[in-house]
Amino acid sequence: MPLIRSRQPKSGGALKVLVTKGSHGDEEANKGNEKSFFERNKAQLIVILSVVVCCIVLAIKTDIINTKNVTSLSSGSGVDKNPNLNLKLIKLQLAPMGSIIYGAKSKGEDTAKLVKEAIQSGFRHIATGGFHNEYDEAGVGTGWKESGVPRNELYLQTLYLARSVNGYRTQNCNLEEDLCPPAPDLSLEHHVRLSVRSSLHNLQTHYIDSVLVHNFRAKLQPYEETLRVWRVLEDFVDQGVIRHLGIVSVHDKDYIAKLHSDARIKPAIIQNRFHSNRGYDINLRPMFKELGMANQLFWILTGSSGGRVRNNDVVKGIAKKRGVSPQILLYSFTMELGGSPLIGTKSITHMREDVDALITNKLEWEREDLVAMAGVINKNLIQ
Repeated sequence: MPLIRSRQPKSGGALKVLVTKGSHGDEEANKGNEKSFFERNKAQLIVILSVVVCCIVLAIKTDIINTKNVTSLSSGSGVDKNPNLNLKLIKLQLAPMGSIIYGAKSKGEDTAKLVKEAIQSGFRHIATGGFHNEYDEAGVGTGWKESGVPRNELYLQTLYLARSVNGYRTQNCNLEEDLCPPAPDLSLEHHVRLSVRSSLHNLQTHYIDSVLVHNFRAKLQPYEETLRVWRVLEDFVDQGVIRHLGIVSVHDKDYIAKLHSDARIKPAIIQNRFHSNRGYDINLRPMFKELGMANQLFWILTGSSGGRVRNNDVVKGIAKKRGVSPQILLYSFTMELGGSPLIGTKSITHMREDVDALITNKLEWEREDLVAMAGVINKNLIQ
């Protein structure tokens, strides 16, 4: 029978609920009402808890793309001694490659100051070198740290040099005394690992945005040696220590094609001089585009193209019309070709002018001006 509820006065004016017990079924129903909140809502609570847990897991996976505890950068050899690296790459919005690049070569004792000024002027992509006699890699680390710009907003690039490459020097090796300078009998693979570890230390970072395998001018390293270096660097990419790989001073189409074919981590950057004695890479540039390789350019002002445009009346006329210097016009022209110019100015005024004309208020070209500019350098640059 149904529960009968009657209310009667109670001292203090409260109401008392009297329950008249009915059948056995009514008693069981009454017991059900006496169950705890958890028991009565168990199913709903489990669903809510599951949703909360899923949200937490999803947030963790979103925030952290790679957590590595790298306790050794090699096996055997003195390179293993006391690496003490706990490399954690937090997933922030990491900086892309720059459309213009500040080159820190030959800056000497002013490296830190100039890199700081370049970043504060608006440069976000900084290029330096590891075991290279014309770079102060640690100065770049100091410069970016003092700039006030967060690490994830900067793209830091360095070089790997084999011992046989012109320009090789280990003044940038600032690790333990038993590691620096590298032992003469250190294997190539261990040498690569030591160079990367040294760059991480100098740049004061847990990851490097790109490492480029350096060649000096027309003298290419033996392909098999380059591939051995590449394999080690690929491991660092797998670990999240390096984001992109690239190569320097390669104007040989077959060499590039073979490396791209053999590499598991494809070359993302080709850095070549913009010079007449290399044909300005006119025949290679379509290949760079097809393979998805960013084309970084150096020797723009100091090479043949700079000499040809510096005092040319046609170039001066276009520059005047655009309100920029012939030098900035040339940098902008290389960008129209699909290149990213390395800029090495020591003038903070020029830094600001470069950023303004090439990024903030990027120059816009008319077809006739591009053709005219190409005519001064090499007419085949614009088809």
